Amino acid sequence: AYLDSVQQDQEYNCEYARSNECGCYNNGDDYGTFEKCEYDCFMNKGMEYCVDNNPYAEDGGQQDEEDDWDLMDMVQCQQLNGGQYYTGAYCSSDGGSIVMGVFTDDSCSNLSDVYGGQEMYTTITGKELPHSTTTLIGNECMSCMEGADANYNDQQDADAVKEGCETLYLQAGKCEQGLNGGGSGNNNACQYMEGINMVYKD
Repeated sequence: AYLDSVQQDQEYNCEYARSNECGCYNNGDDYGTFEKCEYDCFMNKGMEYCVDNNPYAEDGGQQDEEDDWDLMDMVQCQQLNGGQYYTGAYCSSDGGSIVMGVFTDDSCSNLSDVYGGQEMYTTITGKELPHSTTTLIGNECMSCMEGADANYNDQQDADAVKEGCETLYLQAGKCEQGLNGGGSGNNNACQYMEGINMVYKD
């Protein structure tokens, strides 16, 4: 649900910038000029996730294979190149990140080496394992308010809350003691939350 929400936010942001901020539709019918205009606009805004290729590159700027990995696919435990190893996401030892690893089993429970499967991935593919040292999940705040576009997410329902946030809330463990409004709320996860110890590296 988190990654769904991130993906929906990014798609909305890209389309909003493309239609309302970049101004590239004013460049006439020259697609090459339009493509470069969009690329410059997105990169200047720090919206690299909107860019599929670099129109300034001689080879068309196609992304490397590891950059083409879809986050939605990455978090699922899946077979690596049809062999006996599997790739999937897991919690880092410090509890502050979710990273990619290579595993020896189809439930992605047993890492293939002490480096989280990084060596095994390089041995098999000759490349570095994406997101093996950088977290898949950011710790930045995300707005749960729907966008102004009537076609955004589930904007046509009765509330102003993103569908992804609604789903996350329903699925999440809760510790609602002390909330205003009376009632004890759902406190089934209070003990679990008290035991969480997350460490963020500088």
